[in-house]
Amino acid sequence: MTTLEATFEQKLFELIPQTRNLGIQITQIADTELHVRGSYALNKNHLDIVFGGSIAAISITTAWSLLQHKIQQAGLIGSLVIKQQEIKFLLPIHSDFECVASLQSEQDWPLFLDSYQQRGRAKLIVNAHILCDTRVTSTFQGVFVLYQPS
Repeated sequence: MTTLEATFEQKLFELIPQTRNLGIQITQIADTELHVRGSYALNKNHLDIVFGGSIAAISITTAWSLLQHKIQQAGLIGSLVIKQQEIKFLLPIHSDFECVASLQSEQDWPLFLDSYQQRGRAKLIVNAHILCDTRVTSTFQGVFVLYQPS
């Protein structure tokens, strides 16, 4: 983990304290992707698989983190929230895992910036998937909204 990932992870835990309890670690931040390592031991349920609620929370957190990082890089000030989500659980998770978030389309970012600068509000779709032992175990799509605080 580089200083960028460590600094952003610490900020995430401060902004959303509950994320510290998810047992996640930001392992890579790139321009169009963000990677998070997840702990099986801290998220398993009574069936010895990762709890669906943890999968959803980690997927939202990873997607939100990617967008929040890009917003900070762009120097924008605003409140970022999730508006809508869809998650598909494909396979059970029996060990540590990775969540990878990415923009639905790289062409959406400039439109997002323009919308926010003109209207003070913008929305963007972010996708994420969880990998365990090189297999995709869930897919996530979220609509996030950035708005200017009142």
